[in-house]
Amino acid sequence: MYENKRDTSSDGVGWIIFWVTVVILGVIVGLITLFSSMRFVGTGEIGVVSSYGKVTGRELSEGMAWVAPWGANNVNKYSIQVQKEETPDVAAATKDLQDAKATVVLNYQLEAGKVSEIHQTIGSKYSEKLIAPAVQEVFKANTSKYTASETITNRPALKADVVQGLTERLKKYGIRVLDVSLTNFAFSAAFNQSIEQTQVAQQEVIKARNELEKTKVEAEKAIAEAYGKAESQRIQQESLTPEILQRDAIWKWDGKMPTTITGDASTIFSIPIK
Repeated sequence: MYENKRDTSSDGVGWIIFWVTVVILGVIVGLITLFSSMRFVGTGEIGVVSSYGKVTGRELSEGMAWVAPWGANNVNKYSIQVQKEETPDVAAATKDLQDAKATVVLNYQLEAGKVSEIHQTIGSKYSEKLIAPAVQEVFKANTSKYTASETITNRPALKADVVQGLTERLKKYGIRVLDVSLTNFAFSAAFNQSIEQTQVAQQEVIKARNELEKTKVEAEKAIAEAYGKAESQRIQQESLTPEILQRDAIWKWDGKMPTTITGDASTIFSIPIK
């Protein structure tokens, strides 16, 4: 009987260990299931949910979200913040067949609600697959509308055309164009030399015009002064009547009797009165 009791207690301990193990395994499995179902999407991000590689169309906004556990659902994250795509040395030809290069800086943003479509049709490398080629083609197409000089003097119009072209090109893919900058424009050495020569010629023309205008003004000033003097003399001559001359002589007399008197025929010497 003693041996039977011992066997019974051993069996009881075995069952306890078994159930404890089951509970622990259940807890572990539950925790793994719980954590594999949790997804955290950062600020300014969108999570695209796919099921066994197939895009479901479900998009997760920032914060914590729940998906199917054990790898049934996968989440790919995309930024919906403002992003910058800088494409240096974009080559193009102007309307007058001048070679031109520029750096095109595009500020854009992915539209929430269309990120899953981008993930499905293009993938995470949408920048190099879609945006960079679009920038190249749109810049070339619109630069060809302007002469080389107009790309400099009418840069805002060229920029507006590039913005419009990229907006129309990328909008259907769920990419919103915010702004475009065109910087570091460069032309061939021959064109740069012709621009420099043109500027020098223009400066010389401006200088010559200024000198001509100065000469003209000085001539007009001299004519005006001469005219003024002549007019003044004419007025004085007209105003010199015998009475005015006599008056001026009286005003200028110092009160002393003249020592000589000049006449028409001879000079009469006067004797001073003592």
